[in-house]
Amino acid sequence: MRFITIICSTLLLFSSVFAQHKVNGQDEYTESIRLVKQSVKNPESALGLSFTEKYISRLGDGVAIALLKIYDADGLESQQNIRSYLPIIRAAFFATKIVELSENRKPEVTIFLLTYLQGRVKDENLKTEISDVIKFVKKQTSNEDVFNVNTSK
Repeated sequence: MRFITIICSTLLLFSSVFAQHKVNGQDEYTESIRLVKQSVKNPESALGLSFTEKYISRLGDGVAIALLKIYDADGLESQQNIRSYLPIIRAAFFATKIVELSENRKPEVTIFLLTYLQGRVKDENLKTEISDVIKFVKKQTSNEDVFNVNTSK
């Protein structure tokens, strides 16, 4: 009987720890969307605040994912919005070694989003800005083996 009680207690303990981890993960996810949204509203001040800038620099590809959650298609393609979030994307890949999640060091969603925008935008100056950010992100992540499809060991 004691053995069963110990097993049940252990299972309860592990399930509560696992549930708490999921809640914390959800909080971090919600927080990243909130901070990206806040940063896009005022990129100059967001990138000047050490806490926000530090947090953004740890998101990497998570910034593009947050942008897809924040905006609908029209909002995503708005020239004003694009000009607001390009510096945020650049900041997210400034130092890829400090991006917390290793999968966010690979800019797959970011490159997809920027390439999509480049094809949709009519303003040539904005296309150039987008192209510059694509080049910057690719350069910053070139050592992450992101663009090498055939990676053999």
